[in-house]
This record gives sequence, structure tokens and C-alpha cells, in this order.
Amino acid sequence: MNKTIKAFRFMSLLASVCFLVLVFGQTAIAQVVTFAQFLERNGTQDYVFTNNTTSGTFSTVPGGSPIFFVYQNVSGLPAELQGFQNAHLLVTTTTSTPATLSGSNLTQPLDAVSTIQIIRDMPASPGTGGGSRTNLVTATFSSAAGDPNLSGSNGGNSATLSAATPSNNVVFTSDFLGFGLTTQRDLALSFSSVLTSFTSGAGGFLESFTAAGTGTYSSNPAPGYFPPTTAGVSVRGMVTNLFGSAIPRAVVMMVEPNGNRRQLVTNHFGYFSFADLTAGETYIFEVRAKGHVFTPQVVNVDENIGDLIFRPDFFGKF
Repeated sequence: MNKTIKAFRFMSLLASVCFLVLVFGQTAIAQVVTFAQFLERNGTQDYVFTNNTTSGTFSTVPGGSPIFFVYQNVSGLPAELQGFQNAHLLVTTTTSTPATLSGSNLTQPLDAVSTIQIIRDMPASPGTGGGSRTNLVTATFSSAAGDPNLSGSNGGNSATLSAATPSNNVVFTSDFLGFGLTTQRDLALSFSSVLTSFTSGAGGFLESFTAAGTGTYSSNPAPGYFPPTTAGVSVRGMVTNLFGSAIPRAVVMMVEPNGNRRQLVTNHFGYFSFADLTAGETYIFEVRAKGHVFTPQVVNVDENIGDLIFRPDFFGKF
């Protein structure tokens, strides 16, 4: 009887351990989240590997590859950034390490710093992101414990490009997403219709080829949407005469989007500065200075501006 009870307890404990391993294993896998994918718009041979005999280069065709891009598993995105977006992908990388063959698998290390940019064809609306509001995601990756690489079956017509932390250094940037909390960052590109074939050539590097491609980006945890701050940007500038000399004590008036007005005077060197403006809004700036007439300037303030210059109209002096 005791043996039966002990056996039962052992089997129960084993089952519990197996359950915990399964649950935690699934949780760990689930933490790596796909946050972006792309596919070619035209299905053309937009990716090019060039064998230079003593090195290799991998790039896209001039102007980049036209793609459909989509964010996934990113909460809080404005409607404009949801669903498929038209963009272009540009790859820049070189290698000085020949390919290696292991069984039937051929691997071309990418031993230099590589960059893959995905740039929106049209800037998103003011207030949706920082910078130029076009960088959907840029991946910069390089060697760490190992080299990122192109790999595929020797003589085949498909290949992959992969880079993942911690084996590789992988950094993501974006005008719309924040990656500051991510501890794992991966990317994987798949290439089809490799022409003429995926094989080694001169110098031991891959033979020159062209291919079509798709790709996936993932991280742990998923990045967050980070719109620009609603306040805190500034506009600085200078008021000069026709010859570029500073005009001190000039009155600079700023009309806010709600119609409120703020004014100040330039300092001894002709400079002025307005702080705590709302990013993504449009402001009107007017200048008054004795003996001069200035044309008002309408400025879209998407980020800090430090070079707003006012010179009088040529026929404005009186």
C-alpha cells in the first residue's frame, strides 16, 4: 500500500513539473512578439548580392524595394498607422568573410555593420510621430557572439537573412515606436526566386544573385507607440537687417493655434526664443522693428526649430 501511495505521489509530482515546464516554456516563447511584417508590392527581384571576388555586398535595387508594411501587436497606434502602409525598404551591408558549407547548408556571414531601413512613402500627419514621420522601423545589426548571415540550401532558389540578440547586436529605431524596454530584438527576411541559384562563387563568397523578399520583426516585449510630446518644443531665431546684422529690441509676436498671442523682444544680438509650444501645430510669427517691414511667417512646428530668420522686405524700409 505504501509503495502504491509513494508511486502515486511521484507520478503526481512528475506531472506537475512537466506542466510547469510546459507552461513556462510557452510563456517564454510567447514573450517574443512579432511587431511588424512586410511583403513586396511587385514581387520583383529587388534584392541583390554582388560577388566582388575579395568581398561581397548585399543591397536593394536603386531607390529601394517597394513594399507593403504593417505594424502588429502594437497598442495605441493612430488609425493612420494601422493596416498596410506603402513604403520602401533599403538594405546596405558588405562582407569580407567567405561563405561556409556545412552538409547541404551554405552560409554567408555578414561581418560588417548592416542597416535595413523601412521608410514610409509619405510622411504621416503632424503629431503622429517624431523626426520626419517616415521611419517606420530601421534595423542596425552587427556581429557579437556570431555573425548575422545569409543562409540556404546549396544550389537552391531560396534563402534567409537573420539577426537576433544576444548572438548579434541588433538595434531598432522608429519615428513612431519606442524600443527602450526591449531585451530581445530579432529580424528575419526570407528570399525566394534566387537567380541564378544560391551557391558559392569567386573568392568563396556567394555567387552574385537577385531575389524577391519578405520579412518579420519581433522583440521582447513588443515596442510601444510613442507619439511626440504635446508640449515642450521650442522655436528660436534671429531678426536682422538687410545686411544680416542683428536688430536688438525688435518685437516678435507669435500667434498660437487658438488665437492667443505671445510677444517678446530680441536681445542685444537679435535673438529670440519661444518655449513650450505644442508639437504638430501651426504658428504665425510677426516682427516689428522701427524702420523695417517684415513679412509674417507661417511655421509648422513638428520639432524644435533653432534657425528661424527674419530679414526685412527689400522695399520695406521707410
